[in-house]
Amino acid sequence: MNAINFGIDLGTTNSAIAVLRGVDTEIVKNNEDGDITPSAVWISRHGSLQVGRAAKDKAEIDPDNTAMEFKRHMGFAGTVKRFAGSDRGLSAEELSAEVLKSLRADVTQRLGDNVDAAVITVPAAFDLNACHATRHAAELAGLRQIPLLQEPAAAAMAHGFQSSADGVRWLVYDLGGGTFDAAVVRLRDGEFSIVTHAGDNHLGGKDIDWRIIEKLLLPALAKRHGLDVRRGDARWRATLNTLKLEAERAKIRLSRQVGTEIVADLVGPDGLRRYEFEFELRRADLERLTAPVLARTVELCRRALAEKNLGRGDIERVVLVGGPTLSPFVRDYLADPDSGLGISLDHTQDPLTVVARGAAIFAGTQRYETVSAPVVHGGFTLTLDYHPVGPDPDPLIRGSIEPADRGLSIEFGNPESRPPWHSGRLPVAADGTFATRVLAERGRLNTFQVWLSDAFGNRRQVGPDTFTYTVGAVQTEQPLIHSIGIGLADNTLLSLAPKGATLPVRCRTKLHTTTTIGPGVASGVIRIPILEGEQPRADRNRQVGCLEVRAQQVSRPLPLGSDIEFIVEIDSSRLVTARAYVPMLDEEFDQVADLESETVPTHNELADRVSEIRERLASLRSRQGQAGDPVAGMVLMRVDAAGRTETVEQRLAAARDDTDAAQGCDAMVRELHAALDEAEDALQWPELVAEARSACVEATDIVAAHGNTDDAAAMRVATLAIEEAIDTRDSRSLRQHTNDLGRLIGQVLDRAGVLQVELFHHLAARRAEMSSPPHADRLIAQGRAALDRDETAPLRSINSQLFALLPTASQAAGDPFSTVRPSY
Repeated sequence: MNAINFGIDLGTTNSAIAVLRGVDTEIVKNNEDGDITPSAVWISRHGSLQVGRAAKDKAEIDPDNTAMEFKRHMGFAGTVKRFAGSDRGLSAEELSAEVLKSLRADVTQRLGDNVDAAVITVPAAFDLNACHATRHAAELAGLRQIPLLQEPAAAAMAHGFQSSADGVRWLVYDLGGGTFDAAVVRLRDGEFSIVTHAGDNHLGGKDIDWRIIEKLLLPALAKRHGLDVRRGDARWRATLNTLKLEAERAKIRLSRQVGTEIVADLVGPDGLRRYEFEFELRRADLERLTAPVLARTVELCRRALAEKNLGRGDIERVVLVGGPTLSPFVRDYLADPDSGLGISLDHTQDPLTVVARGAAIFAGTQRYETVSAPVVHGGFTLTLDYHPVGPDPDPLIRGSIEPADRGLSIEFGNPESRPPWHSGRLPVAADGTFATRVLAERGRLNTFQVWLSDAFGNRRQVGPDTFTYTVGAVQTEQPLIHSIGIGLADNTLLSLAPKGATLPVRCRTKLHTTTTIGPGVASGVIRIPILEGEQPRADRNRQVGCLEVRAQQVSRPLPLGSDIEFIVEIDSSRLVTARAYVPMLDEEFDQVADLESETVPTHNELADRVSEIRERLASLRSRQGQAGDPVAGMVLMRVDAAGRTETVEQRLAAARDDTDAAQGCDAMVRELHAALDEAEDALQWPELVAEARSACVEATDIVAAHGNTDDAAAMRVATLAIEEAIDTRDSRSLRQHTNDLGRLIGQVLDRAGVLQVELFHHLAARRAEMSSPPHADRLIAQGRAALDRDETAPLRSINSQLFALLPTASQAAGDPFSTVRPSY
């Protein structure tokens, strides 16, 4: 019946663990008496392992055996760091597990507790794969109960746990070492909720460090020593590592100084020659280099506000989180109404530990799952169902007594309240259950005593005989930060769980297969990609999993067009399970629904993707120049103003020897493609309108000829939606509603038997492409015979078999992403 109480901020640069004690939180200090532990791991050539400050200090002298900033790799497959001395390779999950083990050991050393349950925070921008990886890292570290909490929510809870504010909105500005989150949080009736969010998993203090290196230190090194040191060149890895540590230290010193000296002893690529390097870094230079990073964070903040039509007047204050927010320049920039947000800043709590404190508060609301209820020999066992922390001063307490016995009564008391409070005797139902309210005081931990009496008024032994409750603001629900959907055969996104949906959530949809699978179909597979994101084009979103059903898994052939019921469930920690039920087989498939880690693209793959961006951008600029479309012009101007093309080129260059740069490059390529989609939509607007109106005319004729009253009603809704999208010039909505109308046309034609006839004629015309012409001839003959008899029912099976005879490439043409489409 205890609460978890321990909360962990597993950070990119530093980590911390806190414990809730009543209404206060305590940071558990590490063995160096520090509040924070650097997220760094060092392994010697003999295999001994160190975590924290000792490991980070080794990074300068022994970079080949030191790993840092691995949080940015969470959710990606494979080894993140191979330690040269021991030839041991660890993934981001395994490295994170070592940090968590160190924090657990600190609790044991300081408090004597063996922590096997803790709340762990994750950036709100973390995708599902990264959340899954965080959970796995905690399991590797020996934690068995691991609720995940979004970092902005944790920060808000730390600021507002005992606050008397109500009906207010705060903007949590969380600039960490490697990630950025902007979240609008609302506090109402003692409960927090995240209203909206925007973020970037590849934006943080580390990016400022690299700008110092690339814009100032490397040019100075080239001028003084003639050294051509480039990020991404493995020969200079040690030199770059030293410069990065020095840049980080100098940046911190400039929070209190106007200038500082960077002094470094650099080792050449041969490992022998050394170079003395000195550089004076001025605060003005640091501010100039920091401003573009802050501009990007402000852009994300404004995007989050605009999503809910909020302005600066709707936000009471900005809660600052993360080490970089200690900088006076960062605070001045954000407070400025022109360059920044122009909203009052709240930095009353330590931005380095506020997330861990908030996690501990949330942990106080989470019940610790014991294996079984304690047994009281010769007495009774009490099981309670209630929230240990909540906004109500008179919380509802439900429970049960075992063994159940007639005539039992229960009493609760709070002797430390003023005046002391007592419930009086409350009857226990014959089945041992009861429910009542208790009275708690604000501002402290309330410990209630429990007494049990039998039918004769005799006190009976009961265990446990106390429980605690604290009055405080809590987060009762967590939202889904990005939409979850599936990629369809036409490369469109079918959204299942929309952004902002309250977790946990369960979604179900019906699909049709676009291929045949089963025994004898070598290449047959049902592929359902699970996507995270809001972009209408499926391949612009992040694939976080894929459910596949292969030929050898099904008991008998499954023809093209077969029904599939697809179910996705997402729990409160954003962990996903997915399964597919095939009615024709009466079988369910879920063993292959796996949120496996994503693979980091190779440099060559990234080079091809960036080249595609260059070509597409040049083409769109040319087309916009000819068409003069103002919307497309505005989109292209925004792309140029944000400097993203320059940034993606820099990340590509660094990606040769920097996995983090490769991940960041890949993410920015997706972002650029999505922006260019908007420009392309603007240029294609006349074509989209013509296509939509043509579909309306076609639908009218087909529904009139083959439809019913329900079809006519659905057509009117779709055509009205199309006209509204045209009036508002909403290309995304126009495409969606045009697709919906096309599906309606397909449904009507399929029901009327026309669709299968047209498909048969189309496939018969491609007979020369098929793998077995004799088999194709027999099927085509059967189809023509069915048509002569005016029978369309056999065509569905015949079409499915003909489709399976097409070459794999032909089957996939126009269908590279998925093998499902919406059910009619």
